[in-house]
Amino acid sequence: MVDHPTLPLTTASTAVSSPLQTLRQAMLLSLCSGVLMGLAQPALFDMGWLAWIGLVPILIALASRPTRFHLWIALPCGILWSLGAHAWYPAMFGWAGGMLLIVAVGFLDAALLQAGMALASRLPSAVQTLGLPLALTALEFVRTVIPVIGDWWFEALAKTQWRFPSALQIVTLTGSPGLSFVIALTNAALATLLVAAWQKRIAWPAVLSLGSVALVLACGWWVMAPSPAETVQIGVMVDLANQLGSEQQAVLERDIALTRMLAPQQPQLVVWPENELATADDPALRLVIGQLAQALNAFLVADMIWTTPAGRYDTAVLFGPDGVEVGRQAKINVTGDERAQGFVAGQRRFPVYPTTLGTIGLGVCYDRHTPDITRQLTRAGARIVAMPADDDFAANPWFPRAHAADTVLRAVENRVAFAVSTTSGIALVVDPYGRITAESGVNQTTVLIGETFVSAEYTLYTLAGDWFEWLSVSIAGILILAWRPRPS
Repeated sequence: MVDHPTLPLTTASTAVSSPLQTLRQAMLLSLCSGVLMGLAQPALFDMGWLAWIGLVPILIALASRPTRFHLWIALPCGILWSLGAHAWYPAMFGWAGGMLLIVAVGFLDAALLQAGMALASRLPSAVQTLGLPLALTALEFVRTVIPVIGDWWFEALAKTQWRFPSALQIVTLTGSPGLSFVIALTNAALATLLVAAWQKRIAWPAVLSLGSVALVLACGWWVMAPSPAETVQIGVMVDLANQLGSEQQAVLERDIALTRMLAPQQPQLVVWPENELATADDPALRLVIGQLAQALNAFLVADMIWTTPAGRYDTAVLFGPDGVEVGRQAKINVTGDERAQGFVAGQRRFPVYPTTLGTIGLGVCYDRHTPDITRQLTRAGARIVAMPADDDFAANPWFPRAHAADTVLRAVENRVAFAVSTTSGIALVVDPYGRITAESGVNQTTVLIGETFVSAEYTLYTLAGDWFEWLSVSIAGILILAWRPRPS
């Protein structure tokens, strides 16, 4: 075997014609892609449109160089991409540990690009642009479900589109990896067309791929309906409890004062941040919160501590306009710090609560990061999901947008309205199409009203789950196992 330069983005017959001649040029293109992909991430610059073109330079670079260099060529791109996506790691793990993890994830991203090129080389020329999307979708999904690593926080490519509702609608069918697939397909097709133009030919499969992407975006725009006349007014807030002092009585008084600021706008539902107020069964505290709900004539969700023989739960508690508790939901995705403080994970039960506004499901903070929890709430009948949250990592200004992007994706995947209030970070109200109707600044004390509506639609993703992801894993696995090297 001879390790020739390969162009899996084009055809084997044209592999000798390359727009790049030196390794230095390839590395410069890798750096260019890393900058573009870093800028596209929600955390730092939130320029999501760059994700649609950000991988083009690195794909051209990889297509123009021998396969033995692919991982190292992709590494600058991977590290800069990871830095843009996970710039908040040092706030969570310390400077040294955070930077080490950023570099480690950069290696994973570089390996993902290498795997995408390798998979493309195993496909017929007519469908080679599918290689990178298949590899990316499969590996993005696998690293969220395998033991131990599945608990780590990796940013998915789809999250760059949290402000682009037309693109988001594909996730109702496939979940967020389907949108990652579409973005990667666009990059692969554009890279193929540019290489083909250098070779003075037309790459028709790439043209068809871009046409398919355009159709997906057009359909996404078309399916979004105007909000109906009957809407729900939801009040959300950022109270900065962690920065301004977290003594329980002071936090309670601050949240009450912020809630009263919402009263003139007549909210029908108010969500408080994740403040773990006293105990959920404290009669005095329940009376205060219940009276506030009565005064507002609104439903109110407060985050409280629920102490049981099984342990202490961080719990969202829903009060009705009559001041009486409607129901509660313990946080399922507890963090390591919460476990160290004596909290235990809630049972994987998904009670929902029919109200005059629509059926409400509850969760707490990190529960929105895992797609399955919102999906299970929706399957149980929830049409509005309310989640108190706490996005404070030393007042880091970058992490909140990463978590806000999760909120938008969960709303669209399941066609549910979503409301999040937070001690720090970004408070949001999102309608079932992913349109943000209320959004606070980052780490700013705020009260907001967002308007949304209740959808009766149950999406394919809600009903069928991760079918697209497992299909991608299966196809990629079959191609790898069935591949036989071609004689040179």
